Order: sequence, then structure tokens, then C-alpha cells
Amino acid sequence: MHVPRAYAVAGWIFRLFARWMSRPGSDPLPDLGDRPTVLVANHSSMSDVFYAIAVLSDWGYPARCLVRYSYFKNPVMGAFLRSVDCIPAGGGGSDAAAIALETLNTGRPVAVMPEGRVTPRDQLETDGMGPFRPGFIDIARQADAQILPVALINADKVWGSRSKLPRLLPFRRPRVTLGTGTPVPLDGRDDATIEAEVRAQMASILARP
Repeated sequence: MHVPRAYAVAGWIFRLFARWMSRPGSDPLPDLGDRPTVLVANHSSMSDVFYAIAVLSDWGYPARCLVRYSYFKNPVMGAFLRSVDCIPAGGGGSDAAAIALETLNTGRPVAVMPEGRVTPRDQLETDGMGPFRPGFIDIARQADAQILPVALINADKVWGSRSKLPRLLPFRRPRVTLGTGTPVPLDGRDDATIEAEVRAQMASILARP
């Protein structure tokens, strides 16, 4: 899959960032065939998008990430998010679901964090995540897409939900891993069943030792 130049450059920069701030790693990208794919990830850190783009670029799989519209209001952050084709969600006069559907129909993947916000550790449920918003399943249904559960482990140790800046721990860098599950087909199943399977796979990744 073609990786846009700005996406590839951002991925290179963020791989450097990841190595400086942590000991990064990732699972390989599963075989997804030619099916349109919605990646579904947890959201525990301000650094999630940076790590995601670093890995997605390395995979040669440039998913467009849905990002809360308020982040686009910052001139610097907004310019960066637009340069890597992020989709503003939850405001700004754009229809994120329609843009995501159009993107999937071109064969390019889309990435969603259904928690909708960085969930502080003291507000996480027992599986390590906050409540999900259901829109990602509607997008997948309309595009006849499969869902790939992924999860970032320990990203909040680099940039926590209540920190204005990332933490620099050169001699105690945390290991941050992007783990992948297996593709979840919709197969006419109801939303609750699909969400439960996606969430269970993500929880299993987060529970790794």
C-alpha cells in the first residue's frame, strides 16, 4: 500500500521519538487480505497517535486516524494532524463517519479509538479500558469492513493523561508495545457481540506480562 510522503516522514520522526522516550516494539501486521479494515485501539496516552503513526508507517499501512476535533484547533497540532490525514471527529462541521467510509471505499484503512478520550488509570474498567462508543461498528458495517483490534501497552508511562508534557526517563525507559489481535468479521452479528469480541481481544493484549 502506498504510504504518503508526509505520513512516511512523520513515521520516521516518531520512531526516533519512540526510541528516545521508551523501548518500543510491535507485533507484525496480520494478513488482512484485500478487505477494508477498521483498526480499533485503546486510548490511554497523549502519545498514542505518535506511536500509532510510527508503527503504521513502518508496516506500510497508512491508516487515517480519527482524532477529536478540539486538537485541530491548535495551529501547530492541527497542521500536523492534517499533514498525516487524520480525520476530525466530534465537531468542526465535518462528518467523520462519512469521511471514514469514503476512505475505506478507496481501500485505505481507518483507525478509531472508541473510548473517545484519554482515560485516566483511576477511571479504567477492570479490563484496562474505558467505555466504548459504538460508532466504529456502524462505519465497519457500511463499508463491509473487518475490524482489527490493536492495543498500545504502557504508552501512558511515557505521557500520562494528566501530564502536559511527556516524561523523559533516559535510564528507566518503559517498554511500549503495539499489540495486534486477529481480524473480527461482522458476519451479520449484533453490535453487542462484535464489541464484546473486539474488547476481549484488546483486553488480552493489555494483560500481557
